[in-house]
Amino acid sequence: MKIQKIEAIPFEAGPLSQLFVQIHTDEGLVGLGETWYGLPTNPIKSAIEDTLLPILLNEDSSRIEYLWNRMYRHAYRYGTEGVLLCAISGIDLALWDLMGQRVQRPVIQLIGGIVREGIRAYASFPPYHEEKILLREVERALQLGFAGIKLHEVDLALITKAAKAVPEGYPLMLDVNGLWNAVETEEKARTLEKLNIYWLEEPLFPMQDHEAMARVRRRINLRFASGENEFTLMGFDRLLKSGAIDFVQPEITKIGGLTTARKISVLADLHNIPVCPHSFRIGPAAYANMHWALSQQNMDWMEIPLLPEGRSFPSKPPLLKLRNGQVILPEGPGFGFPKQRE
Repeated sequence: MKIQKIEAIPFEAGPLSQLFVQIHTDEGLVGLGETWYGLPTNPIKSAIEDTLLPILLNEDSSRIEYLWNRMYRHAYRYGTEGVLLCAISGIDLALWDLMGQRVQRPVIQLIGGIVREGIRAYASFPPYHEEKILLREVERALQLGFAGIKLHEVDLALITKAAKAVPEGYPLMLDVNGLWNAVETEEKARTLEKLNIYWLEEPLFPMQDHEAMARVRRRINLRFASGENEFTLMGFDRLLKSGAIDFVQPEITKIGGLTTARKISVLADLHNIPVCPHSFRIGPAAYANMHWALSQQNMDWMEIPLLPEGRSFPSKPPLLKLRNGQVILPEGPGFGFPKQRE
């Protein structure tokens, strides 16, 4: 059960890059995790191999909570957010996958079991900035059976076109990645309100300015979603207490992995705010999100990135299964992600 080797394996492809983490033990087992992808992946890879790996070698891989705290305390003076939390996340996910491999059980059975059979999934688009492509992809997402669609557009005319292309009442989300200030958000919200946008995600920069987001939210008639740029329990505690959001969106590859994700679920329960896991990648982290989401009651919506036909993430991940607009649990021990062939 002792850790013998940790590898950070990059799949480089510009903005679609991925970084997997493999943990090998003296039993011959291999756990697979994933970090936030980074632009580029090298800083996170270095944090894993140069900062965290030396303190993990020969440790008992089953002591997941202990190892999480050891990594966090060891790297504390390098910062409590950002690159190091991403590195810890990838290792933590690999440890959970490894535990499932060891006992030949899905991870969900190790964290309380299945609460729900599926969770509704929305297709998350990259920004297209072009009407013809955008409308074609909207139609494709509808045909594939997604229960909702999320745009990453900022042109109100394009957003309006997309809103008119979906059935009445169909959930259409919008993420502008912190592009607007408070005044711009309030102005643009007048149009978005008329389009019945399901939620507006991270409208303001900086994304951690919870007070400004709460102030704007009180003035307009839109639901707000945020959380992908929070890293710590303290950050999520402040966000949930701020009154700024209706949906919280932890990114499992930034927050410290599944170990922290389970604690964030408790915080969200206390504030009665549904958790919608963030994930603009399909890899081990997306699979981990499914195990987390389907083990919790207070979950709503799973983000599934939908790239245009002919494009794929560099790790060539398998397609996730949808049933009646819901994503369902993958089969197999651990997180169920097929191991990479080198």
